[in-house]
Amino acid sequence: MAFAVLVIAVFLLYFATGVFKGSAGTHNVAVQITDPPNVPAGTQQLIVSYSSVQVHVLGSTQSGWVSASGSGSLNLLALTNVSQTIANAEVRENATVNLVRFNVTSAKIVINGATYNVSTPNSQVTVAVTGSEKINSSSAVLIDFYPTVTGHANVYILVPAARAIVVSSNSTVSINTNVGSTAAVSAGVRVRLGIGLGIGSSNSSSGTSGSGNTTSVTVHAGQKISNFLVQNVSYSSGTVSGLIYVEYPVATLVGANDTIHVGDTVGYACDNTEFRLAAINLNGTATFTSIQNVVKVGGCPI
Repeated sequence: MAFAVLVIAVFLLYFATGVFKGSAGTHNVAVQITDPPNVPAGTQQLIVSYSSVQVHVLGSTQSGWVSASGSGSLNLLALTNVSQTIANAEVRENATVNLVRFNVTSAKIVINGATYNVSTPNSQVTVAVTGSEKINSSSAVLIDFYPTVTGHANVYILVPAARAIVVSSNSTVSINTNVGSTAAVSAGVRVRLGIGLGIGSSNSSSGTSGSGNTTSVTVHAGQKISNFLVQNVSYSSGTVSGLIYVEYPVATLVGANDTIHVGDTVGYACDNTEFRLAAINLNGTATFTSIQNVVKVGGCPI
Protein backbone atom coordinates (compact mmCIF):
# COMPACT_ATOMS: atom_id res chain seq x y z
CA MET A 1 0.00 0.00 0.00
CA ALA A 2 2.77 2.41 0.94
CA PHE A 3 4.57 1.58 -2.32
CA ALA A 4 1.42 2.34 -4.35
CA VAL A 5 1.01 5.69 -2.59
CA LEU A 6 4.66 6.51 -3.34
CA VAL A 7 4.23 5.65 -7.03
CA ILE A 8 1.13 7.86 -7.29
CA ALA A 9 2.93 10.71 -5.53
CA VAL A 10 5.88 10.50 -7.92
CA PHE A 11 3.49 10.38 -10.89
CA LEU A 12 1.67 13.50 -9.72
CA LEU A 13 4.96 15.30 -9.07
CA TYR A 14 6.25 14.50 -12.57
CA PHE A 15 2.96 15.51 -14.14
CA ALA A 16 2.83 18.83 -12.28
CA THR A 17 6.41 19.75 -13.17
CA GLY A 18 6.09 18.82 -16.84
CA VAL A 19 8.73 16.07 -16.62
CA PHE A 20 6.20 13.32 -17.33
CA LYS A 21 6.77 11.46 -20.59
CA GLY A 22 5.22 13.33 -23.56
CA SER A 23 5.84 16.81 -22.15
CA ALA A 24 8.93 18.91 -22.77
CA GLY A 25 11.21 21.58 -21.38
CA THR A 26 10.64 25.32 -21.61
CA HIS A 27 12.61 27.60 -23.92
CA ASN A 28 13.13 31.34 -24.04
CA VAL A 29 11.80 32.32 -27.47
CA ALA A 30 12.80 35.67 -28.94
CA VAL A 31 10.22 37.82 -30.73
CA GLN A 32 11.90 39.80 -33.51
CA ILE A 33 10.86 42.42 -36.08
CA THR A 34 12.38 43.04 -39.51
CA ASP A 35 11.88 45.13 -42.69
CA PRO A 36 11.10 48.81 -43.23
CA PRO A 37 7.66 50.45 -43.58
CA ASN A 38 5.99 52.15 -46.52
CA VAL A 39 6.51 55.86 -45.86
CA PRO A 40 6.19 59.24 -47.62
CA ALA A 41 9.07 60.56 -49.70
CA GLY A 42 11.75 62.28 -47.64
CA THR A 43 11.17 60.13 -44.55
CA GLN A 44 14.33 59.67 -42.48
CA GLN A 45 12.98 57.84 -39.43
CA LEU A 46 9.79 56.14 -38.25
CA ILE A 47 9.99 55.57 -34.50
CA VAL A 48 7.40 53.14 -33.15
CA SER A 49 6.89 52.45 -29.44
CA TYR A 50 5.40 49.09 -28.50
CA SER A 51 4.22 47.11 -25.46
CA SER A 52 2.14 44.06 -24.43
CA VAL A 53 3.86 41.54 -26.68
CA GLN A 54 2.21 38.09 -26.59
CA VAL A 55 2.50 34.82 -28.49
CA HIS A 56 -0.32 32.30 -28.92
CA VAL A 57 0.85 28.76 -28.26
CA LEU A 58 -0.65 25.42 -29.29
CA GLY A 59 0.60 22.23 -27.63
CA SER A 60 -0.26 19.26 -25.46
CA THR A 61 1.27 20.83 -22.33
CA GLN A 62 0.74 24.53 -23.11
CA SER A 63 -2.01 26.36 -24.96
CA GLY A 64 -3.23 29.96 -25.13
CA TRP A 65 -1.71 33.43 -24.99
CA VAL A 66 1.69 33.75 -23.32
CA SER A 67 2.97 37.19 -22.32
CA ALA A 68 6.43 38.09 -23.58
CA SER A 69 8.70 40.32 -21.52
CA GLY A 70 9.79 43.40 -23.41
CA SER A 71 8.69 46.88 -24.46
CA GLY A 72 10.38 49.88 -25.97
CA SER A 73 10.89 51.75 -29.25
CA LEU A 74 12.53 51.02 -32.57
CA ASN A 75 13.25 52.83 -35.83
CA LEU A 76 11.57 50.76 -38.52
CA LEU A 77 13.64 52.37 -41.27
CA ALA A 78 16.77 50.85 -39.72
CA LEU A 79 15.49 47.29 -40.16
CA THR A 80 16.15 46.63 -43.84
CA ASN A 81 17.59 43.09 -43.94
CA VAL A 82 18.04 43.36 -40.17
CA SER A 83 15.99 41.94 -37.29
CA GLN A 84 15.65 43.44 -33.83
CA THR A 85 14.56 41.53 -30.74
CA ILE A 86 11.59 43.25 -29.10
CA ALA A 87 10.63 40.68 -26.44
CA ASN A 88 10.99 37.06 -25.37
CA ALA A 89 8.54 34.46 -24.07
CA GLU A 90 8.74 31.15 -22.24
CA VAL A 91 7.35 28.48 -24.56
CA ARG A 92 7.26 24.69 -24.16
CA GLU A 93 9.45 22.64 -26.46
CA ASN A 94 7.61 21.05 -29.41
CA ALA A 95 4.70 23.46 -29.06
CA THR A 96 3.82 25.68 -32.03
CA VAL A 97 3.21 29.43 -32.15
CA ASN A 98 0.39 30.35 -34.52
CA LEU A 99 -0.18 34.02 -33.59
CA VAL A 100 1.76 36.94 -32.16
CA ARG A 101 0.43 40.31 -31.13
CA PHE A 102 1.65 43.61 -29.71
CA ASN A 103 0.39 47.13 -29.10
CA VAL A 104 1.74 50.17 -30.92
CA THR A 105 1.59 52.76 -28.15
CA SER A 106 2.88 55.74 -30.16
CA ALA A 107 4.70 56.66 -33.34
CA LYS A 108 6.69 59.60 -34.69
CA ILE A 109 7.95 60.25 -38.21
CA VAL A 110 10.88 62.41 -39.30
CA ILE A 111 10.44 63.86 -42.79
CA ASN A 112 13.11 66.16 -44.24
CA GLY A 113 14.37 66.92 -40.74
CA ALA A 114 10.94 67.75 -39.24
CA THR A 115 9.30 65.46 -36.65
CA TYR A 116 5.55 64.75 -36.71
CA ASN A 117 3.27 62.65 -34.53
CA VAL A 118 1.67 59.64 -36.24
CA SER A 119 -1.75 58.46 -35.05
CA THR A 120 -2.35 54.71 -34.64
CA PRO A 121 -6.11 54.03 -34.79
CA ASN A 122 -5.44 50.25 -34.96
CA SER A 123 -3.02 50.09 -32.07
CA GLN A 124 -3.14 46.33 -31.47
CA VAL A 125 -1.37 44.34 -34.19
CA THR A 126 -2.18 40.62 -34.44
CA VAL A 127 -0.04 38.61 -36.85
CA ALA A 128 -0.58 35.07 -38.16
CA VAL A 129 2.50 32.83 -38.02
CA THR A 130 2.79 30.73 -41.17
CA GLY A 131 4.13 27.19 -41.09
CA SER A 132 4.00 24.74 -38.20
CA GLU A 133 7.60 24.62 -36.98
CA LYS A 134 8.03 23.17 -33.51
CA ILE A 135 9.65 25.33 -30.84
CA ASN A 136 13.13 24.25 -29.78
CA SER A 137 16.02 25.69 -27.79
CA SER A 138 17.07 28.06 -30.59
CA SER A 139 13.70 29.26 -31.93
CA ALA A 140 12.49 32.79 -32.54
CA VAL A 141 9.30 34.31 -33.92
CA LEU A 142 10.26 36.71 -36.72
CA ILE A 143 7.71 39.38 -37.67
CA ASP A 144 7.91 41.07 -41.06
CA PHE A 145 6.31 44.39 -40.02
CA TYR A 146 5.66 46.77 -42.92
CA PRO A 147 3.01 49.35 -41.96
CA THR A 148 2.04 52.15 -44.31
CA VAL A 149 2.14 55.78 -43.17
CA THR A 150 -0.38 57.89 -45.04
CA GLY A 151 -1.26 61.57 -44.85
CA HIS A 152 0.30 64.94 -45.49
CA ALA A 153 1.35 68.14 -43.71
CA ASN A 154 0.86 67.57 -39.98
CA VAL A 155 -1.65 64.69 -40.21
CA TYR A 156 -0.16 61.21 -40.52
CA ILE A 157 -1.75 57.80 -39.86
CA LEU A 158 -0.05 54.42 -39.43
CA VAL A 159 -1.84 51.46 -41.05
CA PRO A 160 -0.35 48.17 -39.79
CA ALA A 161 0.56 45.20 -42.01
CA ALA A 162 2.61 42.19 -40.96
CA ARG A 163 3.30 38.48 -41.30
CA ALA A 164 5.49 36.12 -39.28
CA ILE A 165 7.38 32.82 -39.30
CA VAL A 166 9.34 30.74 -36.78
CA VAL A 167 13.10 30.60 -37.40
CA SER A 168 15.85 28.64 -35.68
CA SER A 169 19.44 29.67 -35.08
CA ASN A 170 21.95 28.19 -37.54
CA SER A 171 24.92 29.24 -39.66
CA THR A 172 22.85 31.87 -41.49
CA VAL A 173 20.39 32.94 -38.77
CA SER A 174 21.50 34.53 -35.52
CA ILE A 175 19.10 34.76 -32.58
CA ASN A 176 19.66 36.87 -29.48
CA THR A 177 16.99 37.02 -26.78
CA ASN A 178 18.30 40.31 -25.37
CA VAL A 179 15.73 43.01 -26.12
CA GLY A 180 17.20 45.58 -28.52
CA SER A 181 19.78 43.25 -30.05
CA THR A 182 20.00 43.11 -33.84
CA ALA A 183 21.11 40.55 -36.42
CA ALA A 184 21.26 40.23 -40.20
CA VAL A 185 18.34 38.50 -41.94
CA SER A 186 19.53 35.93 -44.46
CA ALA A 187 18.26 35.69 -48.02
CA GLY A 188 16.72 32.32 -47.23
CA VAL A 189 14.66 33.75 -44.40
CA ARG A 190 13.49 36.62 -46.60
CA VAL A 191 12.34 34.09 -49.18
CA ARG A 192 10.35 32.25 -46.49
CA LEU A 193 8.70 35.55 -45.63
CA GLY A 194 7.64 35.92 -49.26
CA ILE A 195 10.08 38.69 -50.13
CA GLY A 196 11.55 38.23 -53.58
CA LEU A 197 9.07 35.62 -54.84
CA GLY A 198 6.90 37.60 -57.23
CA ILE A 199 6.36 40.24 -54.56
CA GLY A 200 9.06 42.85 -54.75
CA SER A 201 11.03 44.43 -51.93
CA SER A 202 12.17 47.50 -53.82
CA ASN A 203 12.09 50.89 -52.15
CA SER A 204 12.85 52.79 -55.35
CA SER A 205 10.82 55.85 -56.23
CA SER A 206 8.43 55.99 -59.16
CA GLY A 207 10.09 56.21 -62.54
CA THR A 208 10.62 54.61 -65.91
CA SER A 209 13.52 52.62 -67.27
CA GLY A 210 13.67 50.87 -70.59
CA SER A 211 15.87 48.70 -72.73
CA GLY A 212 15.01 47.88 -76.33
CA ASN A 213 11.32 47.00 -76.63
CA THR A 214 10.82 46.40 -72.89
CA THR A 215 9.99 49.23 -70.49
CA SER A 216 9.45 49.06 -66.74
CA VAL A 217 7.15 51.57 -65.08
CA THR A 218 6.70 51.93 -61.31
CA VAL A 219 3.47 53.58 -60.15
CA HIS A 220 1.69 54.32 -56.88
CA ALA A 221 -1.94 54.83 -55.87
CA GLY A 222 -3.55 57.61 -57.88
CA GLN A 223 -1.49 57.01 -61.03
CA LYS A 224 -2.70 55.42 -64.25
CA ILE A 225 -0.93 52.71 -66.25
CA SER A 226 -2.46 52.19 -69.69
CA ASN A 227 -6.23 51.80 -69.08
CA PHE A 228 -5.84 50.93 -65.37
CA LEU A 229 -6.12 53.55 -62.62
CA VAL A 230 -4.25 52.30 -59.55
CA GLN A 231 -6.16 52.94 -56.32
CA ASN A 232 -4.50 50.62 -53.83
CA VAL A 233 -1.25 48.63 -53.75
CA SER A 234 -1.34 45.89 -51.10
CA TYR A 235 2.05 44.36 -50.37
CA SER A 236 0.54 42.09 -47.69
CA SER A 237 -2.04 40.45 -50.00
CA GLY A 238 0.03 40.67 -53.18
CA THR A 239 -2.66 42.56 -55.09
CA VAL A 240 -3.20 45.87 -56.87
CA SER A 241 -6.76 47.18 -57.08
CA GLY A 242 -8.21 50.01 -59.10
CA LEU A 243 -10.44 50.91 -62.04
CA ILE A 244 -10.28 49.42 -65.54
CA TYR A 245 -11.46 51.67 -68.37
CA VAL A 246 -12.64 49.89 -71.51
CA GLU A 247 -11.16 51.43 -74.66
CA TYR A 248 -12.49 49.11 -77.39
CA PRO A 249 -14.75 48.76 -79.22
CA VAL A 250 -16.30 51.78 -77.49
CA ALA A 251 -14.40 53.80 -74.90
CA THR A 252 -16.10 54.21 -71.53
CA LEU A 253 -15.86 57.14 -69.14
CA VAL A 254 -16.71 55.05 -66.07
CA GLY A 255 -14.16 52.56 -64.76
CA ALA A 256 -14.96 49.09 -63.46
CA ASN A 257 -13.48 47.80 -60.20
CA ASP A 258 -10.73 45.25 -60.73
CA THR A 259 -8.03 43.54 -58.66
CA ILE A 260 -4.92 42.11 -60.30
CA HIS A 261 -2.03 39.92 -59.17
CA VAL A 262 1.58 39.53 -60.25
CA GLY A 263 1.56 38.18 -63.81
CA ASP A 264 -1.79 39.76 -64.79
CA THR A 265 -1.94 42.29 -67.63
CA VAL A 266 -3.71 45.57 -68.32
CA GLY A 267 -4.12 47.51 -71.55
CA TYR A 268 -4.29 46.15 -75.08
CA ALA A 269 -1.92 44.22 -77.33
CA CYS A 270 -3.51 45.65 -80.45
CA ASP A 271 -2.24 49.17 -79.79
CA ASN A 272 0.93 48.31 -77.84
CA THR A 273 -0.45 49.61 -74.54
CA GLU A 274 -0.36 46.23 -72.77
CA PHE A 275 1.56 46.00 -69.45
CA ARG A 276 2.15 43.05 -67.13
CA LEU A 277 2.29 43.45 -63.34
CA ALA A 278 5.84 42.37 -62.50
CA ALA A 279 6.20 43.16 -58.79
CA ILE A 280 4.46 44.66 -55.78
CA ASN A 281 7.04 46.62 -53.85
CA LEU A 282 7.57 47.11 -50.14
CA ASN A 283 7.21 50.91 -50.41
CA GLY A 284 3.62 50.72 -51.66
CA THR A 285 4.36 50.91 -55.38
CA ALA A 286 3.77 48.47 -58.22
CA THR A 287 6.12 47.76 -61.13
CA PHE A 288 4.74 46.95 -64.59
CA THR A 289 6.64 45.86 -67.69
CA SER A 290 5.45 46.70 -71.18
CA ILE A 291 4.56 44.00 -73.68
CA GLN A 292 5.57 45.23 -77.10
CA ASN A 293 4.09 43.54 -80.18
CA VAL A 294 6.19 44.13 -83.24
CA VAL A 295 3.49 42.90 -85.64
CA LYS A 296 -0.11 43.97 -85.13
CA VAL A 297 -2.57 41.42 -86.38
CA GLY A 298 -5.93 42.85 -87.35
CA GLY A 299 -5.53 46.03 -85.32
CA CYS A 300 -7.92 47.13 -82.59
CA PRO A 301 -11.68 46.53 -82.92
CA ILE A 302 -13.64 49.53 -84.11
